[in-house]
This record gives sequence, structure tokens and C-alpha cells, in this order.
Amino acid sequence: MALITKSGHDLHPIGIGTWGIASRVNSSLPSGRYRDVEAVRGREDEEIDAIRHSISLGQNHLDCAELYGAFYTDEVVGAAIAGAGAARSDLFIGDKLWRHSTAPGAVRATVEQMLTKLRTDYLDLLSIHAPWKDVEWQAALPQIDRLIDEGIVRHLGVSNFTITHMREAQAIAMHPIRANQVHFNCLHRDEADDAFRSFCDEHSIAIVAYQPMKRGAVLGHPALVDIAADHGATPAQVALAWLVHLGALAIPKATQRSHIEENLAALDIELTTSDLDVIATLSPTDHPSSSSEAQ
Repeated sequence: MALITKSGHDLHPIGIGTWGIASRVNSSLPSGRYRDVEAVRGREDEEIDAIRHSISLGQNHLDCAELYGAFYTDEVVGAAIAGAGAARSDLFIGDKLWRHSTAPGAVRATVEQMLTKLRTDYLDLLSIHAPWKDVEWQAALPQIDRLIDEGIVRHLGVSNFTITHMREAQAIAMHPIRANQVHFNCLHRDEADDAFRSFCDEHSIAIVAYQPMKRGAVLGHPALVDIAADHGATPAQVALAWLVHLGALAIPKATQRSHIEENLAALDIELTTSDLDVIATLSPTDHPSSSSEAQ
């Protein structure tokens, strides 16, 4: 069963990622409630304009997280949505609980903050951000169940969960897992291998791909440059087209109109069998790049 908006619209295959919106990692910060993530202020007008432009072009899936901007990014997204001119029911908004917010009794209060920041009265998807080894993330599941029963949340999601973790969550939750957000792109496929994708398909779990392009690695990868040239496209568009071909929901972050429009043009690319065979052999070590923060 595919994810849809409350009004019944399909999700655009290329969503709106918000990691990096009003947010950054500052390694000089002491580890705190949100690790070393901090809010970045001063660029909100540009970021709000970008989100509204994305929505105007039909992108209706917005991915958020308590962690982003140390819980400030949700406010920027909320301001963007408020003036986007789109009906709330035509949008699909997902948010993710950070470590401390999965504790017994903590989920509802966090979700209430999310709703206030996002200027909405419900979430389409509420996910557990990761299956931390030192956190009782399982305690969040009955709490999310109750919010779904009340209509405050529409669907249960997870993020960075393996098959084992998904099975554990399924044994606890009364409502089905509807999405799993993982690090997935044409150079990084280990977390969403054939077995993982088969499991998600069997259980109607949508795969949401974060870091879908890894621009630093993808843009200069010789094989992807060659494939892009054959299609009159860019390597980033090829990377997105590959995810769309597999049925994953990509969530790139873009704050420039030209990048947003470039991303959406990936839908016009039809990869050949030869293209897919080449991509299947690629790995990050083929073209070294700087590491990036997990989402």
C-alpha cells in the first residue's frame, strides 16, 4: 500500500529534505541534547522561499526531524508551509523523534511541540529516528499507537532500522510500519540491499532515501558522468532517477530554485538496462569523497 496524503494524493517521488535547513553540525559544541547540531539563523527567507517553490512545483512530501536545527528547523518549515498556498491535506509531513523523546511518557509532549512549530494539527508520519543501543526506543511504540488512534498521527515510521529492528518493532506496535528512512543512493546500497527491499515490499513499507545524491561523490563520479552525458542530464539527476526507478522516495535538500528544478527534471530520465548494470557495480570507494553526517 503506497503512502498518500490525507486527501488521497500520491506522494511526489522526489520529496523535500530539510536536513541542513536552518541547521548545521558544529563539532566544537559540547555534546548536548541534540549532540553537536545547532540552529542556523539568518537564511530563513531563502529557505522558506525554496520550500514554497518546491511545493508550487508539486513536491508534497516534507521530511523533518526534531534533531534538525536542534528543533528549530521545524519552525522554518512551518513558516514555509503556512504561506505556500497548498491545502494541508494535500501535503505529507513526516517528523522524527530524537533519543530523549522516545522515553516513557515523552512522545506526546514532543509531538505537541512539533505540531506547534509546523503550524498543523496532525502529522502524516511519525518516526523513531534510530534504533539506538543505549536508548529504550521501544517505549515510543505504544505511545505512537495511541496518537494514531486519536488521529494526531496518521502513520508509524522508523529510520535507520535494519530488518531485525523492524521485526522487533512490528512485534510491539499495534499499527504497521509504513516507512523506513535509510541512507540510500547509487554509491551506498548496503543498508537497502535486495533482502531489505524485499522485506519492505512484502510488508508495504516505503523506503525513504536520505543523502540520495551525495553531491560531492556523485557529481564527479566518472561512470555517472558518462551515463549523464548519454541522457543529456547531470550525474545528480541520474542518481535521483535510479532511486525513482527502484521505487524509493528520495528526499534531497535544495535551497536554490535552479537545484530544485534540476532535481525534478530527473523524472524525465529513463535509465537503460546497461545504465542499471553499470550502477550496480559502483561503490563509494570508486570515487573518494568527504564523509557526511548521518540523518
